[in-house]
Amino acid sequence: MPKRESYRVGSELFIVDNSADDWKALRYLHDWCQISKAIDIATGYFEIGAILGLGQEWQKVDKIRILMGDEVSKRTRKAFESGLRTIADRLDQSIEQEKEKNHFLAGVPAIVDAIRSRKIECRVYRNDKFHAKAYITHGRMDVVGSSALVGSSNFTHPGMTQNIELNVQITGTPVAVLQEWYEEHWEEAEDVSINILKAIERHTHLYLPFDIYTRSLQQYFSGHEETATEWEQNTSRIYPVLAKYQRDGYGSLIKRANKYGGSFLCDGVGLGNHACPAMSSC
Repeated sequence: MPKRESYRVGSELFIVDNSADDWKALRYLHDWCQISKAIDIATGYFEIGAILGLGQEWQKVDKIRILMGDEVSKRTRKAFESGLRTIADRLDQSIEQEKEKNHFLAGVPAIVDAIRSRKIECRVYRNDKFHAKAYITHGRMDVVGSSALVGSSNFTHPGMTQNIELNVQITGTPVAVLQEWYEEHWEEAEDVSINILKAIERHTHLYLPFDIYTRSLQQYFSGHEETATEWEQNTSRIYPVLAKYQRDGYGSLIKRANKYGGSFLCDGVGLGNHACPAMSSC
């Protein structure tokens, strides 16, 4: 890890603020993935880019737990479900933004699989407003130990790489206190892994070529379809030569055909009887 000037004069305060490449929170989390068996994350917001920014390193960790706030206390079930929709919408938006630079969403299917297998778990704390931001590791080897970042960085790509944040690195015995704090709040939180999975899963669904073709046709012609009135005025050869009373009868015939699935034109002698099964070419 890089060292600031303050370390040379004996300071115990180690700040990570995203101000330079060596001081980005994502870099620390990236390196910790190699030596941690589990990572616990507390955040106000969660975006897919935060995990994708770790490349494949996050897959070296046995377990990742993400504990989120829902911005305000959601004590009633209805209000809580509304908060979940907000979380899902924000996650969905972050995936749409990711598509602009990662057209095939490389790396996202692995995240989906990890949530399905419970390698990644997500919960929302709803007892009170949850505004904590912390990244707490569980060391794979005792000789290396555990570390943590506590500060202001949300688990989003800007929060981990761009925004000027204020995070403090913690090592040694105090990390155990943070682990206990996290465990207490994790146990009180509600599992929303399924909700998060649904929000991500639809972006990784595999579509057959025929599905894509028909959807493309639908989108292409959605603005080119003639209305009934346009067809009558521009395409039909019969409608323009009908008298007004005949057009009125035709209009009534079409309304009944739409309502009942078919209709009969049975007017006065000499007009003939015609069956009209629907809005076809009558």
